[in-house]
Amino acid sequence: MKRFIVLAAMAATLAISCTKSELVPVANDNTISFLAANYVNGTKVTGSEFPKTEVFGAYAWTAGTSGDYFINNETVSYNETHDVWTTTTPYYWPKNQAVDFFCYYPVNTGVPAVQQNKITYSDIDFTANQTDFMYADKAVGYTDNANQVEDGVSARGGVPTFFRHAGAQVKINVILGENEKEDAVSHTKTKWEVSLSQVVLSGLYTKGSCVLTLSGTDHGIIPWTKPEDTDGYKVWNADKTITNDTDNTLYKDVQLRNLVPNQGQTVIGPFYALPQTLVADQQKISLKVTIKAYRMTATQDANNDWVYPENYPSDPYLTQSDKVFSADLLIDSGDANTSVFAWQMNQFVTYNITLGPAGQQITFDPAVDAWEAKTYGTNIDISLGM
Repeated sequence: MKRFIVLAAMAATLAISCTKSELVPVANDNTISFLAANYVNGTKVTGSEFPKTEVFGAYAWTAGTSGDYFINNETVSYNETHDVWTTTTPYYWPKNQAVDFFCYYPVNTGVPAVQQNKITYSDIDFTANQTDFMYADKAVGYTDNANQVEDGVSARGGVPTFFRHAGAQVKINVILGENEKEDAVSHTKTKWEVSLSQVVLSGLYTKGSCVLTLSGTDHGIIPWTKPEDTDGYKVWNADKTITNDTDNTLYKDVQLRNLVPNQGQTVIGPFYALPQTLVADQQKISLKVTIKAYRMTATQDANNDWVYPENYPSDPYLTQSDKVFSADLLIDSGDANTSVFAWQMNQFVTYNITLGPAGQQITFDPAVDAWEAKTYGTNIDISLGM
């Protein structure tokens, strides 16, 4: 599966599978080029640079037209020789006419339908396409003269191209917490060894559609308005006929892992997911674990001090095999700032799951690290019933 570096204000760096693009010489200074970086209100902000080994698609319209393309879905690639992003066929700034631009990524999968004031993603299957679908804010009213644009970002260095993530991204971490406990009354110590054999995410929507509309008509970098559900979460219109209530092989890990205390392991993801509202008793996570318990008892020495053996016995006194525990992926802590009610567009959602057999609980510590630089966190205790 192909994964890419993503571009946004708080983007995470991911592994890249790259394809080499043909280098095209730039004809002259009047050639239209692109600047694939983050710009907000004319100010360059910190973010991941768009990978120079990738390509993206571009549309453009001249002012006063009603749907006629100046640039019609041309591929933009990086020209290493001239240190510039350009289309394969050179385009030149028209005389005395402003141009509007829209760019998207990737060019070969899930290409949106593009209109001047609307972008439509139709029937995108995130199961089949583990891709970071991205769309750029519309660059409106640009010429090769920086004074023509009120935000002050010059198009001479390249049309400013600010990508946002159309999907969500999710990762599941599992941590073994306290695994040893002493009982001062009985003078015993107990240790637990935990192995994790399966993690499954189920009941997810994986396919859907999304319509974005232009949020303004001013010159400069104009963001697109994201769709919302009835609660205001930025999610897609899911194809609910494909809900998987039992299993989903894309979101399943079956690697046997012997957990080490206080050392987290990523067991699923990061993967790209359809932005969706989470529903109680639907989107779930299930863990299959085997727990072995070892116990040793202290004895009193000549000074009446309690002394434990040097090592635990080699054989467990109790083994619980293939125990399965499930919980909702919806986290309702009663606080809007610490709850997770949806996987939203442009968000990176991380679930940190702490297994604590000594405390007879699985503790969930979900955190949402949004690419929009917003973080949530909460704790939920779930009894193991051991």
